[in-house]
Amino acid sequence: MQVLSTYRFTVDEYHRLGEAGILGEDDRVELLDGDLINMPPIGGQHRTVVDTLNLLLASRAEQDRYRIGIQNPISLDPYSEPQPDVVLYNSSVLGRHPRADEIYLLIEVADTSLSYDVGPKLAVYGRAGIREVWVIEAIRRRVLVYRGPEKSHYGTQLELAPEDVVTVEAFPDISLLISRFLR
Repeated sequence: MQVLSTYRFTVDEYHRLGEAGILGEDDRVELLDGDLINMPPIGGQHRTVVDTLNLLLASRAEQDRYRIGIQNPISLDPYSEPQPDVVLYNSSVLGRHPRADEIYLLIEVADTSLSYDVGPKLAVYGRAGIREVWVIEAIRRRVLVYRGPEKSHYGTQLELAPEDVVTVEAFPDISLLISRFLR
C-alpha cells in the first residue's frame, strides 16, 4: 500500500498563491505548519468579543507602548503565518507582520474552532515562543490562559470564568474583568 504525502507550503509560496490570484484577500485561509487551513465564517458572538477586546485594549494603549492587530497575519516561521483574532505587539513594527519575539499577547476567540485553537495552533504558538496566549471559549464562557512557552506547549495554564479578572503579563497595569468582553 502506498502512503500518500501532502505538499507543505512555505510562507513565500503562500504569498505567491495570492499574487497569482489563486487566493484572494477575502479568502478565509491561513498557513499553519505548511498547511492551508480553511477558516469558518466569523459569527456574531465571535465578532462582538473581538470588537469589545479591541476597544478595551485600545483605551489602555497610551504612549504607543503597543499596537493592536485584529485578524491580521503574524510571522512565526517559514511554514506558518496564522491570523489570530487579536495581537498586542511592539509599536516599532511597521511595514511587515510582527514576529513571535515582538508579540506581547495573542488572543484567539473560539466558538467553533476550539480543538484547532488549543491543538495545532497553540502548539505552533508555543514552538515559536509566543509568551502569552488567551483562548476565549465563547460557548462555555471561559478564558484559557497560556504562559511560559516550552517547545510546543505552555508551562502555565489557567482557566478563568466571567467573574474573574485577567491581567496581561507584559503589562501588569492592564487587568480586564472577563465579563466585560465575554457576556
